[in-house]
Amino acid sequence: MAALATSLSLPSVRAKPNEDWARCLSIEKIPSAERILSCTAALASGTDSWASSRAYFLRGQAHFDEQNFEAAIADVSQFLHSYPSDVQGLQARAAAYFRQRNFDLAIADYTRVIEIEPKGPFAYAYRGEAYQAKGDLDRGIADYSKAIEIDPENKSAYTGRAVAHRLKGELDLAIADHDQVIRLDPQSALAYFGRAMVHWLSGALSQSLADFEQAGRLNPKSAYAALWREIVARRSDRPSRLAEATTQLDMTKWPAPIINLFLGALTPEQVLSAADDSDPTRRKGQVCEANFYTAEFGLQRGAKEDVRRSLELAAADCPKYFVEGWAATAELKALSANP
Repeated sequence: MAALATSLSLPSVRAKPNEDWARCLSIEKIPSAERILSCTAALASGTDSWASSRAYFLRGQAHFDEQNFEAAIADVSQFLHSYPSDVQGLQARAAAYFRQRNFDLAIADYTRVIEIEPKGPFAYAYRGEAYQAKGDLDRGIADYSKAIEIDPENKSAYTGRAVAHRLKGELDLAIADHDQVIRLDPQSALAYFGRAMVHWLSGALSQSLADFEQAGRLNPKSAYAALWREIVARRSDRPSRLAEATTQLDMTKWPAPIINLFLGALTPEQVLSAADDSDPTRRKGQVCEANFYTAEFGLQRGAKEDVRRSLELAAADCPKYFVEGWAATAELKALSANP
């Protein structure tokens, strides 16, 4: 939601000029924490209705940037009380609802945007993402397809639709959408990574390895491209390049403990311990990844039964948009087919 432009005109503020109002309403990019303080002080001083509404909108953006989504929703809702058909306000609130995982309210706001601007592709793509996140894949695909109909070069819609097709098991369609993104943007590391995951799921390991390697070349700082290249390479009896990849990675932050596991520097128990975090959302994601990748590490060593519990935890507890969750489900299915 960073730097959304408001559709309102910009009349001069009729209140007595002061530093708080100037800082709050500034069109310059300033630290979000500073804007929150300035807007809070300015609103307390009182002024005309337009300036107050604008201040609520900008403070809401700043709260979003600080990941305080409840406060962002409250402020943008206050703005929308005065300007209920403002597209940027509706999209800003929808984005905050989405980050709260309140998908129905996000969908409602995006639907309102579509009613106001039916030819705009982005609201369809964002609504498709919300439908997909709540598990309604058919509606998600329909919205992504509408966004593509309006804008055939909308890379985000192709990417979103590829994920939805993959989740439905429509792997050929997922590959086709990733192919289209690569045609539109040959430098898209994300598209190569996504296509590599689909190839891995289908068992096409040579194609998967090639795409993970290309994703790593395009984004050498991606720890996940390096990790997945390692997983597929070992399964394909190809040499490891993980130690070499670490020269480009930030080994001071997550998922460095997972990389160190594959390098033999940490144990699975140490990785799980390192996944703990005071922030519950971050902890959930890191524990999800720790369970999945320690299981992959065990599978490489032939410990099929020992890793089943970790895979079950990842499949059950990973956030829906984490690749590790559905990858864990795929590994469990493979274990059942080949005990």
